[in-house]
Amino acid sequence: MQPEEERPSPDAPRTGLEPVGKLWKSWAPLWRRRNDWNGYFFPVGTVFSLSLLLSPYLLTNMIAPSWAIAHWDPKTLFTLENGTYLDHTIPFVDWSILIYYTIFAFYVVLPFSAPKTDVGRRELLVAVQFIAISSWLAYLIFLFLPAEVDLRNQAQAAQATPSWTDPLYGWFYWLDRPYNAWPSLHVTQTFLAAIAISRWWKARGLHLRIVVMWILWVALTISTLTTKQHFLWDALSGLVLGLLTWWFGFRLAMRTQNIFGNRNASVQT
Repeated sequence: MQPEEERPSPDAPRTGLEPVGKLWKSWAPLWRRRNDWNGYFFPVGTVFSLSLLLSPYLLTNMIAPSWAIAHWDPKTLFTLENGTYLDHTIPFVDWSILIYYTIFAFYVVLPFSAPKTDVGRRELLVAVQFIAISSWLAYLIFLFLPAEVDLRNQAQAAQATPSWTDPLYGWFYWLDRPYNAWPSLHVTQTFLAAIAISRWWKARGLHLRIVVMWILWVALTISTLTTKQHFLWDALSGLVLGLLTWWFGFRLAMRTQNIFGNRNASVQT
């Protein structure tokens, strides 16, 4: 049985919102196969596409540490009366690395939550596009206004004895280099994913699932601090980047998809 398709709307009105939700032509190969595997090829392909779009992160991992330059120290923004940095008072919680890893769950749940209709697929592509755009902006900050996360010594001191979490931290120490600090893409990317997922789950009446997801998102945001992977400033700026991306782009683009229907899609059917 083929996934439900909505009829084109050739006479849909046009407004100034249309360019905001424009889909990239590079989606055309994936779009042409959107009904393959009973509609499941599209979300699988989207997961791989998202991974590819976010892959420049690995370049920043190589470039920024080689420069080894920190333009400022975010922890100095939050200082207690006794002169102690607030970031230093946040406890290291060993097992919170498990919550930190749930970022990958958001990557997977996002495409499989979208409705298997052309409107749902276009909304999914819009979500992926804005996650990518916000991430690319963050990559520029990593390179040209870097800050070094120098909190890992707290974690390493607490891990004086071997722990089952050592391999988990070791892998993320490789992936999340100290200069990829602010804004925290753990916060930005999952916030935008959660916004899109909430939209689709709300339409299906899955309200409890939405509440659980947002609780997990809050826990994930806190875990960026309790794993000593990020400063408080990183988490806050990551949220600000997510909010700005949502308000000035993502939100309008989702409205655009509803207004323009198939006329707004750059991809070819």
